[in-house]
Amino acid sequence: MTAPALLLLNGAPGSGKSTLAALLAARRPLALALDVDQLKHSLGGWEEDLHRSGLQARRLALALAGRHLADGHDVLIGQYLAHPAFPDQLAQLAAEAGARFVEAALVADEATLAARLASRRAAPDRPEQAANGRHVGPADAAAHLAALDALLEGRPHVHRLDARLPREELACALGRILDAPASKEHRP
Repeated sequence: MTAPALLLLNGAPGSGKSTLAALLAARRPLALALDVDQLKHSLGGWEEDLHRSGLQARRLALALAGRHLADGHDVLIGQYLAHPAFPDQLAQLAAEAGARFVEAALVADEATLAARLASRRAAPDRPEQAANGRHVGPADAAAHLAALDALLEGRPHVHRLDARLPREELACALGRILDAPASKEHRP
């Protein structure tokens, strides 16, 4: 039996992380596309304290991911992260579960990201996009990209993918990354 994989797909808001995680999960038997934002938005009063609700959602995500990995199934998390704490927790969780930890990031230029955020704010595809649109807009693109770049600078093992590529091409690339033999490069 092949060990399950835990994928962290990082990227700025609007880069397509959640959509790709869901698309990829649909192609892998019993894989879980775990959306931390959906967990956060399920918490009562989450908007009253974004930091606290975000941390609680991450704790819940770790528990859910741990159970699913222990059952032998892949977990795919699309989440914007600018600090290493949660990726490091995910790496530890994967190691404890005997799973492979893979980090990838969707990278985009500022103009592309700002356009996506404007489009998403005008016509959100999912409820969490509408909620997040109240807190993140096109003017935030540069700051989000700078924070992501700073994180990735210290994580050379992260697979970087161009967010401008067609969705299907990105899904296939992520599938190949997940199906590749494990190497030490995948562990922080």
